[in-house]
Amino acid sequence: MEKVPRKKTRRPLKGRTVLLILLCCAALAGVGLYLLRSQPVSLPPIGNRETVLLFSRPQEDIVAVAIAPKDGTAYPLIRQGSSFALMGREDEKLRSDILDDLLISLTELPVENTVLENLTEAQGLRPADFGLDPALARVTVTYADGEKKELRVGNLTPDEETPQRYCMVSGSDALYTILEADSVPLLRDMDSLRDFAQPSLDGSLLDRIEVTGQVEWALHYTPSGWQMDAPFSYPLSTLRTDALLKKIESMGFAACLGKAEKLNLSDYGLDAPALTVTLTQAATVITGETAEGQQVSVPVPETVYTLLIGHETGKSGVYVQWQDQVFTASNFLLGFWKELEPLDYLLQTPVNLLVNDLNEVRFTRDGITRSYQVRMVEQVTENNQIAVDEYGRVLYDCAVNRAGETQDMDAEAFLSWYTRLASIAGDGRLPDGWVPSGESRAEIILVNDHLTRTVTLWPYDALHDAIAVDGVALYYIRNTWLDEIGEAP
Repeated sequence: MEKVPRKKTRRPLKGRTVLLILLCCAALAGVGLYLLRSQPVSLPPIGNRETVLLFSRPQEDIVAVAIAPKDGTAYPLIRQGSSFALMGREDEKLRSDILDDLLISLTELPVENTVLENLTEAQGLRPADFGLDPALARVTVTYADGEKKELRVGNLTPDEETPQRYCMVSGSDALYTILEADSVPLLRDMDSLRDFAQPSLDGSLLDRIEVTGQVEWALHYTPSGWQMDAPFSYPLSTLRTDALLKKIESMGFAACLGKAEKLNLSDYGLDAPALTVTLTQAATVITGETAEGQQVSVPVPETVYTLLIGHETGKSGVYVQWQDQVFTASNFLLGFWKELEPLDYLLQTPVNLLVNDLNEVRFTRDGITRSYQVRMVEQVTENNQIAVDEYGRVLYDCAVNRAGETQDMDAEAFLSWYTRLASIAGDGRLPDGWVPSGESRAEIILVNDHLTRTVTLWPYDALHDAIAVDGVALYYIRNTWLDEIGEAP
């Protein structure tokens, strides 16, 4: 028979042990209450059987609006004719789009949900639990008949697919939510009202871009593509630079803080900016039509713009100085400057000139150089007429003359070989500071009206050649590539 284990009897707890357990329970309860208080309060909404409007009087009845942000300067707006102005600064022009958004919210602001009918009767809950004491913003509207209504806007509600904010309105103890999108005009600070001109740049007119500070980069435009000047000279990818120009064209600011000369630039990190960006826009001519229908042309000289990038604002934004004014801007529109990686813009296919942008190609291998003169000639029809496309544009053919020959060679043979030549592309990066030595394996020289580019292949290791562009070696390629492209025609 197996032995039956003897059941152990529990000893009674001593008085001191009981006291320790009670103290631990009390401490845990206190911690739990603290954690509960520190978390966003989540209450199921009662819902609204009918639409509730926090503001429902027409705009014409409003004579004043006072906005007091929690983390900003309170400011009053007073009626001035059919619009509004900052009290004491009536001559200062305000942004009509920002002002219109605010007045629309103050004319008709719908409740999204009613969370509590009476917050004061809810046990254990206070306005502070919802970011309403102090409120994120207090908005007081004064009407022509003397009535005043105050709205307090608080925290975001937790776990909502559509972001909402808690709010309360004077004359009611109910706790509501409104859509966050509807709260945005009510949470803007005074600076966002100041009128200013957004930058208006045309990427196709930019001639030069220079960046100094945390990033050192300089590049200039040529008709054959952008060329990097610093930190070293190298051709740049058209696809990448076009994307950069689009970002530059899309630059925009959120709010104007005022003239740089009247501000303490160190407060914004603009006395020693992280980046200084200089944009040079080429001279151009703007054409237009007057009200009388007359065509006019206005010459615009070369213009240099300066952008300074300062501290982060702490609200997904950054302080910037554009020309002589200081702004805040979102990182979404301006943050790309701080993320610049100049090496990401390098051209990895250096034989990239189109045939219609070529004057000459020289190819040297094993001590033998072949030179080809390239030109575009007008197509001629069977009737000895100049050929045009459906839009009336002249059509051209490529003509190639091999040096030392009196007649043009077979253009198709050249074009087929040049297409293979253009396939040269780096398979990987060379170590920093690598310097070629010995005899080069091949040299390709491209010439047009704007540049002369030299691409040289140097021995790198047993399997690869290094590619140097105008003397700068950054990439390597398999050393079988020269055999793959075949003999020069």
